[in-house]
Amino acid sequence: MTSALPIHRLTALSGYSSRLMVLCLIALGWLYSLVQLTMLDSVGSLSEAGPGMKMFAAFQYYLLNDPFGFETSLNFCTTTNTNWSTLDFFKSFAMWVAMVAAMMLPNLLPLLKLIKVRGDKALPFVFGYFTIWLGFCMLGVALQWSLRLLDILNGHMVITNPLIAAATLCTAGVYQLSQQKSARLEERKTLMTFTDLMPCCRNVEPTSGTKYGFSCVRCCLPLMLTMFAFGLMNILAMAMLTVMMMLEKNSYSRISLAKIWGGLMCVIGLLICM
Repeated sequence: MTSALPIHRLTALSGYSSRLMVLCLIALGWLYSLVQLTMLDSVGSLSEAGPGMKMFAAFQYYLLNDPFGFETSLNFCTTTNTNWSTLDFFKSFAMWVAMVAAMMLPNLLPLLKLIKVRGDKALPFVFGYFTIWLGFCMLGVALQWSLRLLDILNGHMVITNPLIAAATLCTAGVYQLSQQKSARLEERKTLMTFTDLMPCCRNVEPTSGTKYGFSCVRCCLPLMLTMFAFGLMNILAMAMLTVMMMLEKNSYSRISLAKIWGGLMCVIGLLICM
């Protein structure tokens, strides 16, 4: 009994530190996203950065008395030109990493609290999960660069062609309605039941962060790619998608919610075409 007490305290402390680290990464992700929005090097109004961004244009007007332009030398984002330098690729990667930290890491908080991962496994799990999403960030950079070269993505990082934007949203919507999406949600539900908490399965290896990350990427990749249609700088779309993904991953009605989101995406896509 006496030897178990220090171990219990050490485990609790490590679990707390892992949750604190995740919270800090989430906060940094949202902070970076907000800062890069205000530092976007482009001519125009913030209302052009995606649906719902008019409120930020009004905020900019009252803060800077400049409703039409927001050029700055402190540019955190990739260039709005079609020619990218090496630095632009790094800045684009940083943008996607911040987006992933802000939108995907919140899903780990209920999980870390629920499973009470042992202290020696919590941090590797988080790092493994985040590493998989870094691979998605590289895909995002490649798509952003390609669309910008083709002039499909404008200087405000929004798809200019309504048909392509609608196709992106409808594709994500159809995936949400598919059996594949339902299977991915059930897979994630199974992976969330860590075997080291089940006395009958002590001999089974617990789920790793990389395995859980692969499952999340397969589950959420179409939704994340809808940011191209909503606008890569659209903070409101980031918040909406974050709430959607958290609800469908942590709710008992996850499959029904996924289908609701899917229908909503299809409707928005069809409205864009009109």
